[in-house]
Amino acid sequence: MPDHQRRRRPALSRDGGDLPARAGIAKHDHVAWAFARKCDEFGVDIIQNCEVTGFLKDGDRVVGVETSRGTIHAGKVGLCGAGHSSVLAELAGFRLPIQSHPLQALVSELHEPVHPTVVMSNHVHVYVSQAHKGELVMGAGVDAYTGYGQRGAFHVIEEQMAAAVELFPIFARAHVLRTWGGIVDVTLDASPIVSRTPVDQLYVNCGWGTGGFKGTPGAGYSFAHTIATDEAHPLNEPFSLERFETGILIDEHGAAAVAH
Repeated sequence: MPDHQRRRRPALSRDGGDLPARAGIAKHDHVAWAFARKCDEFGVDIIQNCEVTGFLKDGDRVVGVETSRGTIHAGKVGLCGAGHSSVLAELAGFRLPIQSHPLQALVSELHEPVHPTVVMSNHVHVYVSQAHKGELVMGAGVDAYTGYGQRGAFHVIEEQMAAAVELFPIFARAHVLRTWGGIVDVTLDASPIVSRTPVDQLYVNCGWGTGGFKGTPGAGYSFAHTIATDEAHPLNEPFSLERFETGILIDEHGAAAVAH
């Protein structure tokens, strides 16, 4: 096989993991604001610091959204509330089969570039990368308990730091700069929900666990199709709410290789 083709193939490690040599590190805030800038160019109104407090309904049909900054009337509404999706769904009058968990991460102080890739170990359960500025970025799975507090249990941080040091003993000399926690929504089968809802003209995109950032381009495309046509796109048709009633689940716990 020619060298240029060989370099494009993932290298398989002894424990069955893979090393995608051409992979990179995407900065979440840069990607989010790139989407926001493009939406703004298309004429989308982006209202920040605006809390949804309720939904306007005409019978079983949604006709608008109540917010902390006033009422927004709408013919269709897309619900993308991430960790608070279940809270918003209850405001709309239905329940979602998801749980919300804190997800923690941490960064070290600044260091010279020493770690040019991303390593994720399912054996000791940690991922480690290095940010462009030099911080070591570490994280693991979600906290076991459900909740909406954007701070997690200390033992999770302690365990993931011990795992990182087991992989890279030299990291024991680094110091923690800051930790934080976010809220992720997890379904019973570890797969997302991109679907119509029991409320007419209200659609939901949730249940991504820790993988929503990576699935955003495809999820956005199929979700927009569902909203525009009121029919599921072939990509998201299996990810409907109805699967939790029919039992035709999509069990991605093994394929995802993460602790959803």
